[in-house]
This record gives sequence, structure tokens and C-alpha cells, in this order.
Amino acid sequence: MAQTDFQKNFRLIVERIFNNWQNLRLAVEHGMGGRNGQQVAIQIMDYTYEYCVGNENITQGELQEVIEELMDQEFNTLCDDQSIPEICRNLLRYKQMAMASQYPQIEMELSKLPQGKDWLRPDVKITYTPIDDDSSSDEDMEDDDESAEDPMNAADSDEEAGTSSGRVTRSQTRKQQAEQFVEPEEGWTTVRRK
Repeated sequence: MAQTDFQKNFRLIVERIFNNWQNLRLAVEHGMGGRNGQQVAIQIMDYTYEYCVGNENITQGELQEVIEELMDQEFNTLCDDQSIPEICRNLLRYKQMAMASQYPQIEMELSKLPQGKDWLRPDVKITYTPIDDDSSSDEDMEDDDESAEDPMNAADSDEEAGTSSGRVTRSQTRKQQAEQFVEPEEGWTTVRRK
């Protein structure tokens, strides 16, 4: 009976963690897994659960390798933001805590996660944007580059926005970061660190 309780509760923990994993959701929303990306994400979540429950002494490195391989194979996505090691560390820690029936402490920690909708369910539909090989974003970026390089345009923008030249707004910071961004090779998606 204790094993059944553990499996049910650990399943809920895995679902909660995967439903809060932004990289997986972005991969699905951007069509990286094709039309069935959401179903593939559910299968990855299910496989991770089965892998954790079916193996006694998993190391973080082993679990991390499994999830990285699945993300690469199924979504052609490499997560460079350290989210996979964090997910693996938490899954294995919560597995140990669940085996010791420390559910109140687990619930307290999981309640700190953002309260979003559970999207890794067959009855929830995720709209995705297929990635086109022929991108017009290069033209858009050239227009942005021209206005960013012209100091007169930048000054006009500051005045129109009502900001003083000494104050940097959040949008200006993002724009500067975007200017520093190096476009990845075709077929790659970059996910930045938190």
C-alpha cells in the first residue's frame, strides 16, 4: 500500500515540475516537436516518471543525460540554462522525500512554484507556431539595427517615451541585450538563463 501511495504522490510531483518547465513548453509552442509536440512532451514526462520509479539508485547525472537526450531527439532542443540539472536534482530529492512520506514538506516547497495551468494533459490544447525555414525576421532585425545605431533616432525615442537620457528603461536594457545577441545556427533555438 505504501508503494502505491508513493507512486501516486510522486506522479503528482513529476507532473507539477514538468508543467512548470518553461523550456519544454516553449519547445512545444514553437512547434519543435511537430504537430504532436504536446503529446511528445507528455510522453517525456511519463517516461521520466517511469524511469525514476523503476530505478532504485539513479544519479543526477544519469537522469540529466536521459532528459537531455529526449529533448535533443524529440524537440531538437538543447537547454543551456541549467534547467535540466535543476529539474533532475529536484525530482531525485522529492523522490527520496516521498519515499520517506515527507509530503507536507514537499507540498510546501512545490507551492512556491508559479501557479499556472496544467498543460501536460491530453484535454488541454496548446497552440503552436510552426517554425518556417524562410524567415523574414532578418529584415526586421536590419530595421531595428538601423534605428539602434542612429543616435538621433535613439534620442528621439527617449524623448517620445518621456525618459531622460540618464535613465535606462527595462525595454532599453532588453533592446541592448538583443543587439548583443548572436543569432544561432539555422535549426537551433537559444533559451537564455533565468
